[in-house]
Amino acid sequence: MKSDYGQFCPIALASEVLTQKWMLLIVRELNAGSTRFNDIRRGVPRISATLLKQRLDQLEDAGALIRKPINKNHADEYILTDAGRELKTVLGSIGEWGQRWARDIEKDDLDPGWLVWAMHRRLDISVMPAGRLVLEIDFTDAPRNHHLFWLVCENSTVDVCTKPTGFEIDLRICTRVQTLAEVWRGLRPIRPEIASGRIQLEGQAILKRDFPKWLLYSVFAKTKQAR
Repeated sequence: MKSDYGQFCPIALASEVLTQKWMLLIVRELNAGSTRFNDIRRGVPRISATLLKQRLDQLEDAGALIRKPINKNHADEYILTDAGRELKTVLGSIGEWGQRWARDIEKDDLDPGWLVWAMHRRLDISVMPAGRLVLEIDFTDAPRNHHLFWLVCENSTVDVCTKPTGFEIDLRICTRVQTLAEVWRGLRPIRPEIASGRIQLEGQAILKRDFPKWLLYSVFAKTKQAR
């Protein structure tokens, strides 16, 4: 159901779609490359499946995406239209404003699963060693059943795993969620965090040395805070 602002202003009309709860985060995931329902939800983990479906339907009605069936099990793929892709510029401006002016990170913002999901799309595979590379991330302050994650980098792809992969671990990263989150946001440089032991690396010396080079960080990391 649309919001009725009682104005024909384009900002009001766009707000009927875009200012609903979770909507911009869903559009962010779609513009980041997620096309499957479960992948979109991994990027917006606190939304219910029912509400996510409703929001996707609303984006389809607004002409921002089209739905394509991908198999006989009634699974769909969600593909952005020109209208949906145009929102990437809008998201960029909002994200830059948020990096400069929004409040500081608080404890309730620190979802380790979302952080790893964000990281897996921003690794520079071209500078990583050839072949399979498995990273284990251990968040020391996360709940016991939600502190270990694995990134499997192979054949120009990166997969996120929440269960042991069965592969040998090449590099283990051990840190607090907030430490890595602030590094990822560009709020603190990584090398002093490694030197201080706040980020601990276990593995071959060359992998530990090169790890910072693999990270492309958040797309907003270069925007400096103004607050």
